[in-house]
Amino acid sequence: MLKALEASMAWSDAYMVQPSDFRKEISPFMNDKLSTYKAALITRGCWQATPGKVVDLLRKIGIEHGGTVKEDTELLNVHRNGNGFIALVRDHNKEYIEYHADSFVNALGPEGEKYSRQLGILTGIYPVKHQAFITRRLPWLGINGNPLGMLIDRRNYKGFVAVYGQQLAETGQIIGCASPAVDPREADKNLKINSQDFLEITSEIFSNWIPQLNSVGFQAVWAGYYVEPRMFIDTKHGLFTGLRGQGFMLGMGLAKMYVDELMGRQVPEYFKRLSLEGDGLPEKAFK
Repeated sequence: MLKALEASMAWSDAYMVQPSDFRKEISPFMNDKLSTYKAALITRGCWQATPGKVVDLLRKIGIEHGGTVKEDTELLNVHRNGNGFIALVRDHNKEYIEYHADSFVNALGPEGEKYSRQLGILTGIYPVKHQAFITRRLPWLGINGNPLGMLIDRRNYKGFVAVYGQQLAETGQIIGCASPAVDPREADKNLKINSQDFLEITSEIFSNWIPQLNSVGFQAVWAGYYVEPRMFIDTKHGLFTGLRGQGFMLGMGLAKMYVDELMGRQVPEYFKRLSLEGDGLPEKAFK
């Protein structure tokens, strides 16, 4: 992992920090007795965005361009009709609406495989439970009195391959996640029930980073799904799914490429690798 991070410095604005400088470069509250890590990679120019605000902006842009946003609406079925598509939808009032369209874009996340199969497309994607937490309000814990930046532990440890989180500038709350190494046994269970393993790993890692967090309780814990094992961005088959945990960061850029491809504009050479026939770009390409 250290060698991979060092190699990433060739294409990112980053620098390596030794453990003796963690308090100086990461947080004055970092555990100076921690011997877990050989080094830390710090990247400059990172950004923070609020998902809710971004989603509202996308809705607004769509409406301003003549679109309609349907809340609390379920897609029941989609099938081909000649060169077009027919989609059956149940809306908020439990009424059924049939849409006829020239194009259908499957951007349905963990539900994507269900609708792909209805169109005779087998992607092999599947949902994996992804859990998150948020603490109560805290003072800023970063360098020079700033909010604590995103910290990521990329070890394969106790069934997880990444534990990460950051401090929200507005409230000082720490919000964090943990990515499971394998499809967890409870992946198809009620999402209101969060696993003990998740609570234990996040508590351990964050308390090891900053011991004072030992006394800070969770304000809320929740869960959702992200999609494995690869992404499909394919205009020929109408696929925009499998973005895994990178959808929020990459989604808008990939959507622009998708539209460019549809309109016959130039797209990057690697775009074809994201098609159903391509290799999907290995996960390591994004690290």
